Amino acid sequence: MTQLNFYEPIYDITADAGVRVKGKDLKQVLCNLILATINEMVELSKIEPKQELTVKVSSIGFPYLLTDVVNKILYLFEVKKFIPAQCEVLELSPEGTTVTILLKGEKYNPQKHGKKLLIKAATYHKLSLKKKDEFFEAEVIFDI
Repeated sequence: MTQLNFYEPIYDITADAGVRVKGKDLKQVLCNLILATINEMVELSKIEPKQELTVKVSSIGFPYLLTDVVNKILYLFEVKKFIPAQCEVLELSPEGTTVTILLKGEKYNPQKHGKKLLIKAATYHKLSLKKKDEFFEAEVIFDI
């Protein structure tokens, strides 16, 4: 199992799980959150950036944008079987209500990518975004 240095899993929640991610700015937090979520579901290191997909997500602002982005990624996985390996925030509105993200990945193949947690949705439970020294830290809990 690949453990990435920009996040840590949270498993001490009854019937749920989550991730705590860090980033130097909000764009990096968003991408790290996407990749951490995917890594909790499949083996991120086995995903190849063969396809590109641009997504736009709107919300009422941070921290809710974090949950809405994860839920969009879960929707893409469920409906299109798309799993991203790379992420780039192309545009983030100044008020944090809209984000456009370029995702690079491929179609999910359980034999190649494996299967870990079945994440149904990101929730608002314990949702947080804090500035800590020179970086941001976000926590998102999943319904599994």
